[in-house]
Amino acid sequence: MSKTEPFTATLRDGTNVTIRPVVPEDAPRLQALYNHLSPESIYYRFLSQAKELTRAQAERLANVDYDARMAFVATCEMDSDTPIIGVARYAEGLEPCVAEAGVVVQDRYQRLGLGTILLSELTEYARSQGIHTFVAWIHQSNTAILQFIRRSGLPTQSRLESGTWEIRVTLD
Repeated sequence: MSKTEPFTATLRDGTNVTIRPVVPEDAPRLQALYNHLSPESIYYRFLSQAKELTRAQAERLANVDYDARMAFVATCEMDSDTPIIGVARYAEGLEPCVAEAGVVVQDRYQRLGLGTILLSELTEYARSQGIHTFVAWIHQSNTAILQFIRRSGLPTQSRLESGTWEIRVTLD
């Protein structure tokens, strides 16, 4: 199991959320989250318009090693059966000490600080695992996430290619 304990955080609208490491039993809840995302949120997060997150995909995303692959989920209550409303994850493999990272938040909880909370937890955890850089590919029209990354205060490098930004965020 993970090396971090669940904790409660409060969103800007007063909603209390629980942040915890993903567990294999979350696979159906990840599928449910996907089904509650707008087409725009799906496209901006995955750069595709897949109609569903298959069971196999959800199981792969819910099974992490808590080292080279990690994810944190957000729920509105401590109950493990509560729907997931946000996820932040990373996966190493691009190059040493570099991990691809992504955050997605259910549309009704966007702009309430949940993405910031999730990214902060993911960043802190990644540092403890020896990861020095996150990389993400972001559609050029996704101005909200580009501003979100700028507001993080972490140093970034970016490169635009074929309408997609490659953003490298230094965690040190």
